[in-house]
Amino acid sequence: MAARNDVGSKRRAIVARSRPSALANDDSIERTVAEIRHLTRKAALDLALEIGEIVFRRIFDGDMKSVRKHGPKHASFRQLALHPELPMSATGLWRSVTMFELWLRLPQLKNCKHISANHIHAVLALPPRDQERLLKRAERQKWRASELWAQAAARRKGAGGRPPKLEIVKALDQLRRVAVVPLSTFSDRSVIRRMGEEEVEVALVTLDEIEQRLAALRAALREAAGP
Repeated sequence: MAARNDVGSKRRAIVARSRPSALANDDSIERTVAEIRHLTRKAALDLALEIGEIVFRRIFDGDMKSVRKHGPKHASFRQLALHPELPMSATGLWRSVTMFELWLRLPQLKNCKHISANHIHAVLALPPRDQERLLKRAERQKWRASELWAQAAARRKGAGGRPPKLEIVKALDQLRRVAVVPLSTFSDRSVIRRMGEEEVEVALVTLDEIEQRLAALRAALREAAGP
């Protein structure tokens, strides 16, 4: 009986330790959340800056004037952006380059504790002076990224802003990725013969739908181009 009571006492002690009253206090939880948020912000920002630096060094030869002059229209950048194995979109790739450019231009950002990749993304479309002003305010007033996005949107609206990318242009960007896939990929009959009957039918229907859309697009573009 004594042994059974001893076991029961141990169980009650374990349960008591696991009750909410024994959990960390609210301040400790808040500090933990803040530290985790800081680490995730830092990880995303570090990744974007590392990608931006790689492209800046290897594609633009470390020449900031070339970045500003050619932008994403740089021939080597376009070739890189269209690579079928690139694990990110051309837009995301260029965003990393522009974030790295801003980081070089505003070295004081290295000492900021509240600026994340999303904060920097929010101001990329703004003039350099506005970028610096808003980022300083965001750091000083500890703005969330959503607050900075709202402030940046107001600045862009007041200055006219840059129009959003047309859906048709986005679709063409996706088609360019297909265009760089080697022709041999589509004509390899040994691979096609290994496709299932249903896969073949789905592929044919898909090609029919694509051909219809491309025909309509080609006609519209030729009409827009004129004689």
